[in-house]
Amino acid sequence: MHQYHPSINAVVNGDNKHPALVLGHPLGMSLRAWEDVAIALSEYYFVVRWDLPGHGQSNPVAKSTQQLNELELVNQIIEICAALDIKQFHYAGTSIGGIIGQQLAIYHPDKLLSLTLTNTGAKIGTNEAWLQRKKDVDQKGLATMSEAIVARWFSPKIISTNPQIKIDWQRQLSNTDDHSYGLLCAWLGEQDYCNVLKPSSLPMNFVAGEDDVATPPDLVRELAYLLGNNDVIQLSGVGHVPGVEAPASMINILQHSKNRN
Repeated sequence: MHQYHPSINAVVNGDNKHPALVLGHPLGMSLRAWEDVAIALSEYYFVVRWDLPGHGQSNPVAKSTQQLNELELVNQIIEICAALDIKQFHYAGTSIGGIIGQQLAIYHPDKLLSLTLTNTGAKIGTNEAWLQRKKDVDQKGLATMSEAIVARWFSPKIISTNPQIKIDWQRQLSNTDDHSYGLLCAWLGEQDYCNVLKPSSLPMNFVAGEDDVATPPDLVRELAYLLGNNDVIQLSGVGHVPGVEAPASMINILQHSKNRN
């Protein structure tokens, strides 16, 4: 584990003289979800990625912990950036990573140079559905549920052309800590920024996957509207994770972000 935070694994790519770019991954994945993007953009950015609690190489949440604080995850990012002496940064996040991005816009706008939100919403799903997911994980475990969950991440096109992607990410999900994942499910159910977000002059990108069943394009469009933006990039033949399915598109989008402030 790279010690920029006592319990959270983070890795950096590129020269710290470049503008910083922080990348947030979806629930159940890891910082590897941005691997191709991070490596390509390390020529232009100082790229920072981190694993959510209990994901990848980050420590699991203590079994005694029964609830995560609203700002627990975003505060971890702020701590990692402080340890790396990053004062301001570009941010891109997918799904739960996009929720964290919204929190940055609300609570730490002075830290942001630009914000890219992909496959996310001001409110994702329902509290009841997330609590049911937590209950199922507590009872069955992610190893049992991984096939069904991962099937919702990717478009039929990518699975048919590259079935190894599904296999690899099922393995990743199976190795994720059940307790941490369950707490993050409950945390997601609690987050609702529909009445909090306001139009902003911050440079922003909004990205949706045409085949995303978890956070459909309309959800991304609603989010963009709340932030005063009607320009949503919809990627055809892409599901929930464009950093994995369409890295070239994300590289292009983020490469242009560094010149937008």
